[in-house]
Amino acid sequence: MNQPDRQNQPNQPSPPGASLPDPARSAAVLIGVSGYRHLPRLPTVANNLTQLKEALTDREIWGLPADNCVTVTDPSTSGDMIDPVISAATKARDLLIVYYAGHGFVDRHGAFHLTGVGSRDGARHTAVPYDWLREALLEHNRARRRVIVLDCCYSGRAIGDMAGPSVTPLRTAADVEGSYLLTSAAANVKALAPDKEPCTAFTGELVHVLRYGVPGEEGEETSPYLTLDMIYRQVRDALQGKNRPRPQQQDRGQIGRLPFVRNVAREPDPPPPSSRWRRCSVVVAAGVTVLAAGTSPLWWPSGSGTGSAACSPRASLVGFSDRLDKSAFRGQDVYGLSSLTLTGESEALSLADNSPPYLYRLSLGKPGEPPEPRITAMTQLRKADGTPYSAADKDFDGEAVALEKGGRTVLVASEAGPSVSRYSLETGRLLDDFPVPERFRLAGKGGHAVANAAFESLALTPDGRHLYVGLEEPLGGDGSAQGRELIRVLRYTGTPGGRYAPDAEFAYETDSGLRLADLTPTGEGDRFLALERGFADGQGNSVHIYEISFAGLPDITKTPSLSGLTSASPSPFVRKKAVVDLADCPASGAKAKEPQSNPLLDNAEGIALGPPLTRGEYQGRHPLYLVTDDNKSKTQTTRFYTVAVTGIP
Repeated sequence: MNQPDRQNQPNQPSPPGASLPDPARSAAVLIGVSGYRHLPRLPTVANNLTQLKEALTDREIWGLPADNCVTVTDPSTSGDMIDPVISAATKARDLLIVYYAGHGFVDRHGAFHLTGVGSRDGARHTAVPYDWLREALLEHNRARRRVIVLDCCYSGRAIGDMAGPSVTPLRTAADVEGSYLLTSAAANVKALAPDKEPCTAFTGELVHVLRYGVPGEEGEETSPYLTLDMIYRQVRDALQGKNRPRPQQQDRGQIGRLPFVRNVAREPDPPPPSSRWRRCSVVVAAGVTVLAAGTSPLWWPSGSGTGSAACSPRASLVGFSDRLDKSAFRGQDVYGLSSLTLTGESEALSLADNSPPYLYRLSLGKPGEPPEPRITAMTQLRKADGTPYSAADKDFDGEAVALEKGGRTVLVASEAGPSVSRYSLETGRLLDDFPVPERFRLAGKGGHAVANAAFESLALTPDGRHLYVGLEEPLGGDGSAQGRELIRVLRYTGTPGGRYAPDAEFAYETDSGLRLADLTPTGEGDRFLALERGFADGQGNSVHIYEISFAGLPDITKTPSLSGLTSASPSPFVRKKAVVDLADCPASGAKAKEPQSNPLLDNAEGIALGPPLTRGEYQGRHPLYLVTDDNKSKTQTTRFYTVAVTGIP
């Protein structure tokens, strides 16, 4: 469990009588992988090792003897990585530091792995389970204090794995008193290796703090020492201020309060070019292009709101509106809008996932212009006997809605239950329930779906023959692959106004750290746009939209686990074509209530695609409407977006 966040608190003094670790009785093992043979190379990792060793061995900072600081570059085998750790663990009596930088990945069982120079994507037998490193420390450690630093994708899993799927008779290293774990990112977040910076994002800031120290705040004396907690807070705040992944920490035994190194406390002016530290100074420009470790290049916008409205080759931001945020309609607070379906050119329905559930009629404003959402009517959904749902009802949590032909009924997916049902648009009364296969029922009710993460998306084909219902998270046993969720999408076949019955299942793989939130038809057969969204502490929301098709995919109903399909050829998973990453849109003056990589972002849960625009700047493009679910939270916003997209059949 993480220690309480002490953000904005002054630097806390060390306990009385505390002193620096004895360098002569301490050791460090710095492991880095940069020259991968099968994964993207990480050239800055080699510089990480050089700069971190120079900092730790610098007598002005700590003075660890050079012989006590071992660097392991591009290990090929688990022995290359673990043996030096065992050797250092048996020798160190005061402080042991183990540092790793490189690619990290999560296997289909959720276990976290460190990679070597020959590791392959998704092939866990070519990587080193993090458990092996922890067990080596537990079996051989003699040091009073242990510090583990991980700079890799999904490194927060090292904290999350304390109660992870693999259980051994050994206690984990960071569970033992006198251990401090520092990771570059959360469990579902990628670490960053900026391609125009000499060090990785996290290690660059870490070295910077070691080199320049932490001056005392106004009115305070500068502490003679840096503690691990002080270093963590400085690195965290620096990264958060640059909209970069937020590091995590875990402290067992409060060693984070003990002196770690001397506090140089120099003013952080850029050193002269001749300085050896020049190579690892962190230079950040607005809109810098960065490379996420183990991923393709990403664009991190400056959030200035200036420049073109283009978000991608296929999409441009028309505008956004917070008009309905924390508003009310006819005495009812408006919040929790989790879906959209169009009823006209720019009229829509939006279902709130609160209790009691309300279905709102909306006017979205003029087509092709920034949205001006306005509620025109609302209908409270009711049970078949006409009684309203209440907070006491645990069997309904509407997350998705689709309008049937004729415009008199709607189909609704609820993640509680879960259920797929038909309601009267006029009265809100339940008219019909459709069968749900056993495996999609919640765990504990004979199924394998995860509570609060079952049916999240629903969409009809234009002819009304097929209804697609998607899970938010994998069924138990389906799992994930390197942080990518393996999702089942259930297809129903039937007729508008008649019965629908499940007849097929399809495999869908999300982006790393994201979940499937909604589907909207493109107007052609079984083709849809898919909304994926996620959230990471300190980094904020991610909102990705893809064009997909279920046509021609194999039915995976009889497949017991999707994890065994990730390496199948041809792949049975839905093929995705990128439309837009909302983070790439200009901020356009948007304000965020919590840290976001782009203040435009929030918790998007509903999308709807309109017909081609017939006039204006975006003539010929389709307007794509999005809505966010504020969860009735002060740190989230009910926000509507209009994005003009092209290339839709």
